[in-house]
Amino acid sequence: QCTFCSVRNFNGVGVRQRSISSVVDELELLKNEHGIGHIMWLDDDLLKDHGRAIGLFNEIVRRNVDITWDATNGLIAASCTDEVIAAAAASGCIAVNIGMESGNREILKTVRKPGTLENFLSAAEVLRRYEQIHASVFLMIGFPGESMSMILDTINVSREMDLDWYRCSQLHPLPN
Repeated sequence: QCTFCSVRNFNGVGVRQRSISSVVDELELLKNEHGIGHIMWLDDDLLKDHGRAIGLFNEIVRRNVDITWDATNGLIAASCTDEVIAAAAASGCIAVNIGMESGNREILKTVRKPGTLENFLSAAEVLRRYEQIHASVFLMIGFPGESMSMILDTINVSREMDLDWYRCSQLHPLPN
């Protein structure tokens, strides 16, 4: 939904999924046949379906895949519940990014960001409980109509989140 995102331009609309078994089979192949010890999930919706995410993480543990992983592409803050993050940590998660973009309610509404300040703060509270997970937040400045006061809202919410790292970038308009 976010107006600044171009993922749908190259991936299309909707979410494609494979079976949990198929995904974990591939992780085992990467580990056992290629010696891969770490993967990065390039998935905007990795935690969207809480039951599926927990099932995936539990299967990684059950099969003793023994890899580490990160979700540095960005997670949906509302999905960062204690149950989901506990399962993620148990399965080898060592780093995540939360896609906040702005700490200003007006900007979030204007760019159709589905997250709320409450979602971001709640996710940060959960993530701070898992020291083995390096947690950071994506921030973006330069939205049309954004004032210095709105940018300061983003900085203040980020400080309140108190995560390990903050990744700030300028908005870069792309075609479509």
